[in-house]
Amino acid sequence: MGKKLRRIYTPTEDPQRPYRYVMYVRKSSEGEGAQEKSIPDQIKYCEEYAEREGLQIISTIKEAKSAKKSGNRPLFSKMLEAVSAGKYDGILSYHPDRLARNSLEGGMIVDMLDSKVIKDLKFPTLHFTNDASGKLLLNILFAMSKQYSEHLSESITRGVGTNFEQGKSSAYKWGYVRNEVTHHYEPSPENFDLIKQGWQMRAEGITQNEIVDFWKKNNVHRMTKISRKNKKIRKITISKQIASNIFSDPFYFGILLQNDQEVDLNEITNFVPMISEEMYDAVQVLGRSRSKVPIYSQKKTFYPLRGLVYCGVCNSSDPMRVGKNRSGDGTHKLTYRCDNKMCTRKVKSVRARYIFDDLYEKLDRLKFTDKEFLQYSKKIDEYTEEKILELRTRRRSLEGELKHYKANIESKSRQYASLVDQKDAPASVLSTLNKDLENLQGSRVDIEEGIEKITNKLNNSNAIKLSKEEFLNLTNSIADKMRAGTPVEKDIIARKLFLNIHLDNERAPSYLWKEPFATLLKSRVINSGADKRT
Repeated sequence: MGKKLRRIYTPTEDPQRPYRYVMYVRKSSEGEGAQEKSIPDQIKYCEEYAEREGLQIISTIKEAKSAKKSGNRPLFSKMLEAVSAGKYDGILSYHPDRLARNSLEGGMIVDMLDSKVIKDLKFPTLHFTNDASGKLLLNILFAMSKQYSEHLSESITRGVGTNFEQGKSSAYKWGYVRNEVTHHYEPSPENFDLIKQGWQMRAEGITQNEIVDFWKKNNVHRMTKISRKNKKIRKITISKQIASNIFSDPFYFGILLQNDQEVDLNEITNFVPMISEEMYDAVQVLGRSRSKVPIYSQKKTFYPLRGLVYCGVCNSSDPMRVGKNRSGDGTHKLTYRCDNKMCTRKVKSVRARYIFDDLYEKLDRLKFTDKEFLQYSKKIDEYTEEKILELRTRRRSLEGELKHYKANIESKSRQYASLVDQKDAPASVLSTLNKDLENLQGSRVDIEEGIEKITNKLNNSNAIKLSKEEFLNLTNSIADKMRAGTPVEKDIIARKLFLNIHLDNERAPSYLWKEPFATLLKSRVINSGADKRT
């Protein structure tokens, strides 16, 4: 969109022939229900106007992308290129704000009029004259459209902020419904008690998988509504990931998070908390203790891609088991094995080299340009808010753990001090208490470091988004980094790129990419061995 379009004139062009117009119609945003009728309405008005004025319409272009930012409308760009190449002489559109709502593209249209690349503009809602006065009016209308778009965005942002301060949010919370009048959260008649029971089970040490099964057996679900993103009503049940999100969300004792803000619902609404803050803190510690290898246990062997590789034959929900098997030459090779007894794989164990050799080849072809960086930049902006919310939730979870550990440290310190004063205190008890205090202090330091790292990221939210140079350097050298990396480094890179990897019967891997790579690769043809997962 940054390049200047120039008109290509042919020597056989007839200056007396009627102008050829392209009709350009656009709705405000993709999937916006209120705008669905705008396209046919615009076409109707433009066609009636063309018939009255005797205009020759050669083609009609329908666009469903926003004009707020430049470079976001591929059909608009192709139209200007076609005008530049001499395919059309003029543009017919319902109103100038359909053509541009940003300074760059508005300026391009005026520049193309000045250089006679565009010979004429027509609008059924506005009489445009291709002279100095007409161009001045056009510039004013483009500027007004830009101001309106920005003002609307600011108003929506203010509205969201005000609603949040009043304890209103559009985020769905399991076990709660939003009051249709106040929009505040209230206990759900169907699911509140069942979700609460899940919290109690978790506090008692029952695993998340068992709780998910409990919720499924009791038909805990929700139905989605028709919206811009959801075109169909769907039934959603609680998955392992949803359960993990529930058990780390401070909302359930009354703290609502959104980006860089938080509000205490207990203070501003008649909120009914599902759990106490103490239970929340205890559950955070439980989750951490289960995920950490105890100090006294034997250190496990590190295997790359553990839990990331799945069988593409039986499609089991359990990942393939990773380990080292003895090969014919007496050496041990890293393999991934499907342990599903019902699986019909020809070869149960697959050597890791089949994955990594294919991965090196795919990453060699993963060469991105400035164009992909622009796509990445737009995509990352979409989920930066989601990432910030995730970081704030994680920090809250760590803060809950920290409070719990500090309370334990204080309690055990008092026990230790009282025993030290006793001359006949058993040495074994003192030793055990001392080790417990050391472990607790170590965990406290780990948690404080984790909180500090998250806080630094939140204080510099731009760090979430790579610069252009960082993005291109990372993506265009990632194959070399993967080849030269240690098993740990290979594992880190793979987890940044993929949600999972599937192996078919021919030992060919296919990849389910993470964002923003999934979106970037939609416009690329990269053969991964399974198109639906590429």
